Amino acid sequence: MRTGAVIVAALVVLSGCSAVSFGSDGQPGASTDTVTPVPITDTDAGATGTATPVDLPPGVSADGSVDAVELSRAHEAFLENRTYTWFVDYDTGEEDFVGGVFTRRAVVGNESFFVQQVSLGPGANTSLYVNESGGFLRAVEGNETRYEMLRIPGQQDEYAFAGDAILRFLDGTQFDVTTVERGGQAYYRLHTADGPIPQTLASSSVDVRNYSATAYVTPEGFVRSLTAEYDRVVRDTQTHVSFRYDYSGVGESTPEPPTWVDDVQRRSTPEPAQPGTPAQNGTATPDGSTSTPEAPTPTDELDG
Repeated sequence: MRTGAVIVAALVVLSGCSAVSFGSDGQPGASTDTVTPVPITDTDAGATGTATPVDLPPGVSADGSVDAVELSRAHEAFLENRTYTWFVDYDTGEEDFVGGVFTRRAVVGNESFFVQQVSLGPGANTSLYVNESGGFLRAVEGNETRYEMLRIPGQQDEYAFAGDAILRFLDGTQFDVTTVERGGQAYYRLHTADGPIPQTLASSSVDVRNYSATAYVTPEGFVRSLTAEYDRVVRDTQTHVSFRYDYSGVGESTPEPPTWVDDVQRRSTPEPAQPGTPAQNGTATPDGSTSTPEAPTPTDELDG
């Protein structure tokens, strides 16, 4: 049986697509209307015609450079005390490995959140519902379904790891910055194709090539969507990596507890656990027996 630590590592390895389409519902590809970029400078018609830069998001400079630390902080500050739904699609091109290909959806409410991850290849499909009582975990692998109650399941931003993705994919490269409008909201579009490789990827032992990325950012620094893709070469073997995340339902999301939560709570006596670590006792299965499933635990670093 694989440990929770293996699942943790699988959940944070990131990469993505070169572009993203998002509509009012925030679902990938939900909108097909055309967005026309405009320069990020305004000209005062009564002046000499010199263009002056408009206010840019925190960490974004007019020359296209990005301070990913500052931008990540602004993004997380914007989401503080807001509800939202976050979707991520990650594909390393190696579905034979645990965590090689997966999608994850996190619905974050005021006092609860729900995370669901679907993996291709090896590994369990996992669901985690967290409220003031603790975490309720369901893991499905093959013909086996296992349940567990976690006393210390971790925080929502450890599962909706957009801040880590911003640091990973937007730092140290040069972007073309334009403005677009969608649904009455102004966004700054950061885009690079075959540009410099982000510092975090360039400093790894993996050979990264053909890097491109696109992000849509509000003036406050909320990174509404982020995609990236590149080729990675390890020992003469090349794979294509893609990563995409999108937000929807900001200020309007409410996670619904799964139907199996009450049954897990009734059968389980949770034991203390470290954040993101499955408890070793108190696991409830449909037949009343006990088991220790692998948790969709938070992770701290991304794999190139």
